[in-house]
Amino acid sequence: MPKAWFDSLDRKILQQLQIDGRMPFTKIAEELGVSDATVRARVNRLTRSRLVKFVADVDANDLGLVEVYLGVRVHGSALERAVDALIGTPEIPYAAVVTGAFDVLCELVCRDNDDLVRLLTEIRGIPGVTSVETITVLKIRKDDWRYSVLAQEPAR
Repeated sequence: MPKAWFDSLDRKILQQLQIDGRMPFTKIAEELGVSDATVRARVNRLTRSRLVKFVADVDANDLGLVEVYLGVRVHGSALERAVDALIGTPEIPYAAVVTGAFDVLCELVCRDNDDLVRLLTEIRGIPGVTSVETITVLKIRKDDWRYSVLAQEPAR
């Protein structure tokens, strides 16, 4: 969807929802000086477009799980197939094609170290994967999904 459909009211609504994703539309409407029907329609549109998702954010470490980030290198032409295999792994909740030292960056959440070894073995066996580097999350120090750039007007 083109950026043009996303305006300053959408940004203001998102700012409010990032403070509290369960904030009633009536309260957001009051804060922004618009009707709650306007807020509801805007949030519905943002949700349908998949720009906004409402989820419960939990800390894997606090649940006693092992959380690692994977930097995956893939042989050029195998990238799409490798990414499809990675995102088909239920223990990978996040995967992104990236630039830099890796081709794909993933988050992997598993039960314990034995589970981690099993999953790394499977991932290393995906056709086209040439290397996998792991970064173990020991303690999350900041987990804030608020984007300060939403408060800024876009450059014209």
